[in-house]
Amino acid sequence: MKKTIIKYLILISFMISGCSADLKTKEIAKTNLKEHSTVLIENAFDLRYVENHSVAFGFLGSIKKSIRLPLIFLLTISASMFAFVMIWKMKNKQFRLLLPFFILIGGAYGNILDRIFNGFVTDFFHVHYFYEYNFPVFNVADILVNIAVFLIIIQWKDFKPIFENMLGENPEPLIK
Repeated sequence: MKKTIIKYLILISFMISGCSADLKTKEIAKTNLKEHSTVLIENAFDLRYVENHSVAFGFLGSIKKSIRLPLIFLLTISASMFAFVMIWKMKNKQFRLLLPFFILIGGAYGNILDRIFNGFVTDFFHVHYFYEYNFPVFNVADILVNIAVFLIIIQWKDFKPIFENMLGENPEPLIK
């Protein structure tokens, strides 16, 4: 019992730390990068303040704001609810299997809170090649979500039976 409590306290600390780090770095970016960018690696990486009113890679950016914002909240809350359901279904599993979902929630909540308080998400990491080839500007929350997905992928053999068990022995295919 005590081991379980300690496990969950550590997992919750990952979630809170991730969300806090995201919000703090966004605050620093707003304060220090709004007027000018900072080059870290010449022709490859800089810090640049960007207000992202859509989601990853500009997805949903062309949709009217009155539709886009509720849709963004619905998608983000759905992803975090999925993570909570997975945590509940796997509550007795090993730390390493639960960790990606706590990291995912930390990142998702960082972006949710930023959008609630500001109406947009603050991005500031800009990877590019001589400004000719630009990767979309991103933030700590985006990194956390990608780390979570990566951890799920590298542990997929351990997750596959859990998903199969949740869906039943022979789930119906989504597309026939």
